[in-house]
Amino acid sequence: MAELIPGDRIIPVWLEAVRRLDKSQGRTALNVVLEIASPTRMGDDDLQIWRAVDAQLRAHTSDMSLDTVAGTLFPNHLYKRFGRPGFYDRYLTAIKRGKKKNSWGTYAWRMMERFDRRNGKNFNPLDRIVQKFIDAKNGQGYQAVYELGVLEPEDLLENGGDGPWCELPVADPAAKPRRNIPCLSHLSFKLHKGQVTLTAVYRAHYYAQRALGNLIGLSQLQRFVATEAGLDIGPLTSISTLAVLDVDSWGGAGATTTFLSTLP
Repeated sequence: MAELIPGDRIIPVWLEAVRRLDKSQGRTALNVVLEIASPTRMGDDDLQIWRAVDAQLRAHTSDMSLDTVAGTLFPNHLYKRFGRPGFYDRYLTAIKRGKKKNSWGTYAWRMMERFDRRNGKNFNPLDRIVQKFIDAKNGQGYQAVYELGVLEPEDLLENGGDGPWCELPVADPAAKPRRNIPCLSHLSFKLHKGQVTLTAVYRAHYYAQRALGNLIGLSQLQRFVATEAGLDIGPLTSISTLAVLDVDSWGGAGATTTFLSTLP
């Protein structure tokens, strides 16, 4: 059964979801839907919670921070510094040089570079979506043609066969174990009443280690698309088909419950 958690800002909505998961059987739930009306707004209490969660995450993981997680979805610092299109090449150069061995890279990488088998060249799916919104603003586009998939058929099908074709590839997916396929399954942008909305679908979502950073990264991605298209920013929706409160990322079950009690 789906569980809807609506609100105005990212951090209060995420925190409500975490507190519900902490009381759920097995600290898991199916089809948790977060509906955030103003995803780029952040208040003083939100910043306090952000810093506390970041510190808790750094204390109990080896190389994880909220900024690190957000950066896998959108390199906001590079965009602010170099703008579009300059930040694309700088990011792709940096991520290819710094990618960990045997990792599949980042969502942002797959959004910015895909190989076209028809002509043997790479292209930028994310920039094509921006251009679609620009065309739509000028009366030349449609409301619902802004999809970014994450998986290719090879990621989903063990034994071959026909499957759904998606927009963004995982590099050499056949060489990786199935358990390492990305948790983000699909991004769907929409043009609605002059606003860019974004819906993200996760096959599995880890709310201690990943979800808050994911939501911030998604909001930065959404703001980028809207800003470059000259449109307003609409709601952000996150659908976790499996939501998990991964308490080990915060020091265990008892530490997690205690930590949550300290947050406003």
